[in-house]
Order: sequence, then structure tokens, then C-alpha cells
Amino acid sequence: MNTKETYLIILCGQAFSGKSTLSKKLSEFYNAKIIGRDAVYFTLEELLAFENTPDEDDPSLWKNLWPIAIQGIKNQLLTGTSVIFDDTCLFFSQREELRIIAEQAGIKSVLVYLDIPVEIRKARKEENKITKHRHDVPSGWLDNDEKKFERPTDIENPIIYKNEEDFGEIIGKVNNL
Repeated sequence: MNTKETYLIILCGQAFSGKSTLSKKLSEFYNAKIIGRDAVYFTLEELLAFENTPDEDDPSLWKNLWPIAIQGIKNQLLTGTSVIFDDTCLFFSQREELRIIAEQAGIKSVLVYLDIPVEIRKARKEENKITKHRHDVPSGWLDNDEKKFERPTDIENPIIYKNEEDFGEIIGKVNNL
């Protein structure tokens, strides 16, 4: 679908919650660009010869990819292109930074929180060891994120996505905000 309204759709959820899968569907529907630290990582992976040893990932690398992704959002919004921000957005402050960027650009922002139980996320991580569909993360990151994650509250007006939710329902909720 090609929509005239430009959106910043912020996906929020822990590793292996299904953000990338949902972002692809949303991107196709809204003709939007997908931006997030994973996207930046994969773009730079070959050029910078990142090793495929997830247990050795340097947390500072992921921290340093944040401003690059933020600049990408700003650039895309300036061109009138909708953006699906596919990242964990563990902290309220990160989500607030994104909302401010959208507000300054005169763009509607929508927060979609993928509320997926830890057991499902861990099973997906184990499956990914075989399929290698996405960049793996150290196992400790899942437990650490579970402790640090600041779940969105009503003040953020999130659309809450459960594992069994129909994609059409999400689109309806985004369009009605």
C-alpha cells in the first residue's frame, strides 16, 4: 500500500520477539524503510569484517550504532519516507528520543510493543542457532535485557502485539492512532 501519510513506527521488544519479521510486513504495507542497529550492523558487517562470534560481541559496538541509525531515521523522514524502526528500544529514553525526532519532523509516530514471553524468545534463539536467519546475540543478553527492559506503559500509548495477533489488526490500530 502506498500511503500519503508519513509514519515513524517504532518497534519495541526484546531480542527474538519477532520485530524483524513484523518490520518486513509493515515496510511492505507502508512502503517504508527499515532502520535499526541490526540493519546498520549487516550493512557494515562485510566491510568491517565483523566476526561471526556472537559470544564475543562488543556491547560498545551496539551502543555506537545507535546514533547512525538515528541519523538514518532523520534523513529518511526528511525525504517524506516512512520508517519502521526495528530495534529493541529497551529504555523509555530511547523511545522518547524517537518520538521527539518524529515530532520535530511533523511526522506521526506509533509505538508497537512486541510482548512475547521469554520462553518463546529463548526457543527462537535456539532455533536460530540452526537456521542462522538473523544475527545471534550472546545468551546472557536475553537475561540481562529481561532485567533492564523498561516495558512501555499507558503514557506511551503503545500498540501491544501478542504472538497470535493478526497483522491486519496491527495495521488498523496504527492507522487509527
